[in-house]
Amino acid sequence: MAAYLGVPVKTLYQWKYRGIGPKVHKVGRHLRYRWREVDTWVDQQTSYDLTA
Repeated sequence: MAAYLGVPVKTLYQWKYRGIGPKVHKVGRHLRYRWREVDTWVDQQTSYDLTA
């Protein structure tokens, strides 16, 4: 996921701690992401100013 988003793994842990990143699911001791939830989150982070 870090490679997909272009951020360090540490950033993913920080986002989870702060509650600002894509939704994460804990499976056992591992963190897992669902692609559709990550894509939805990325879409929400993208803002276009088409009026300029």
